[in-house]
Amino acid sequence: MEIKEPKYRFGGNWEELAVLFNYEIHEHDQDWTYTIAEPERIDEYISAYDNEIKNDDTKLSLMEMIIQALEGQRSIELIKLKWQLVKPLLLKDFELNQYTIFYWSCWNNENIEDSWAVTPFFRDLWVNK
Repeated sequence: MEIKEPKYRFGGNWEELAVLFNYEIHEHDQDWTYTIAEPERIDEYISAYDNEIKNDDTKLSLMEMIIQALEGQRSIELIKLKWQLVKPLLLKDFELNQYTIFYWSCWNNENIEDSWAVTPFFRDLWVNK
């Protein structure tokens, strides 16, 4: 199966997320959505995704936070549990989050054991969407 890399898309509106979650934005932190994410706040992020965020750029940035928080869960059991909440959001907004899903699928790495803990979930989502 040939996997074609989608067009890169980046989020924005970090200020909205900083206010919503009481975070500071550090100048020159290009990976802010990943470095700021707290695994223990994943449910808060998931709730805000559909209930409080209407702007696509902000949703994209928040999804990056959600995925990083998912990756940071303490066990594979917790990842599986939280995945059941994240997956429907990704399916609903697949086009918006397509590049992010592709990125976390790690298609350039043949050894899935040498990838993130969430990579198998993202690959399955990509193939079976």
